[in-house]
Amino acid sequence: MFKSRRTRLAISSALTATMAAAVLTGSATADPAQLTAFVGVGSDTSQDVINAVSGKAGLNFYTPIQSASGKQVISFDAVNPSNPADLCITTTVGAPTINRPNGSSKGRAALSRKIEGTSWGSAACGVVSGSLIKVDFARSSSGPANGDIGTNLAYVPFGLDAVSFASYKPSGALPAVTSLTRAQLTSIFTSATRQVIGGVTIIPCGIQTGSGTFGFWNGVTTATTDQENTATTQCNSILDATTKPRAQENNGPDLKARGDALDAGITEEFQVVIGFSAGAFIAKTNGVASPAPGAGVTIGSISDNGSGTNLGSPISGTTTLAPVSAFYTDAVFGRKIYNVFPDAIINSAFGNTEIKELFKDTDPTAANNARLCNAVSTIETFGFLVAPTCGDSTTTKGSFISGTS
Repeated sequence: MFKSRRTRLAISSALTATMAAAVLTGSATADPAQLTAFVGVGSDTSQDVINAVSGKAGLNFYTPIQSASGKQVISFDAVNPSNPADLCITTTVGAPTINRPNGSSKGRAALSRKIEGTSWGSAACGVVSGSLIKVDFARSSSGPANGDIGTNLAYVPFGLDAVSFASYKPSGALPAVTSLTRAQLTSIFTSATRQVIGGVTIIPCGIQTGSGTFGFWNGVTTATTDQENTATTQCNSILDATTKPRAQENNGPDLKARGDALDAGITEEFQVVIGFSAGAFIAKTNGVASPAPGAGVTIGSISDNGSGTNLGSPISGTTTLAPVSAFYTDAVFGRKIYNVFPDAIINSAFGNTEIKELFKDTDPTAANNARLCNAVSTIETFGFLVAPTCGDSTTTKGSFISGTS
């Protein structure tokens, strides 16, 4: 009985919906296409749009991308949306249970363990190795690190995103600070003392370290995890002084909870801030992804990107939000989002036709023929723009080496 609870399936919403609809009515009924789908794990930032091209995101259905032979994709969220404490997933029928990869780096790590033939998992979910890790690609909101060497992984971009600061001010007479420069953000996230702007104390919060947004944001601000964990911030320790849990990325209610908890013990006017994907903020505000940012949680403007450019806000609109292209293409605050594959699969000379049809532009001299790149409406619905280099599989780096789970 104990084992069955530990190893129960945590099927993604797309897989659940498809299999629930596939009730056998006779011997001629085909198995659901999702049973043979390519499996993706990893980034919180891009999970909802990849869920959508799998066929369903949240309560909404979308047209799934599929190869000429009918091959589709399924996507497992970074955190179990029904039970965040359940850390185990079974990605395909009959496969062993593994740890759910939470974030870009964890998704790439699981894929790397498969390529290398080494182990992934934990005692709670099970430790498996190599081909028993049934993962085909990793969602990633960050590109390869500068120190990566080798060519085991291929980073294939599909979207453009931007990152700014999300903010929550729980109370007080002074207005919240809604615009900051890159230099101010650097001081906020790296200084040993709290920064005060416009009479408001700005308290930074740290993103969970498995996230690609964590790496990107710390690159923008030059912050380290030690700086974010100092006693001067308190944001990481306010909910649990012992473990100092860092915030799940792109989670407005989490930011609000930290601000409300701090409000009980801080006398001066303050607000909490954290790096936040503009695409995720748009999708969650527009109601196609969850959780909604929540009352009082906003995304800020960048008045100087470090080179004298006033980027303004990454979003436009009031009732329905949309991306601001100039912000998304900025060299500092804009970024690409990727799906990452084994280089030997996505760039093989022969074979692997279905996965190439779905994700790779196999003829850059002609119209983009990657099925994902042509899902323009779906990509834009979730707050992103289609990357000009969508489907380019030429960026290859070494396997991601970081732990076993």
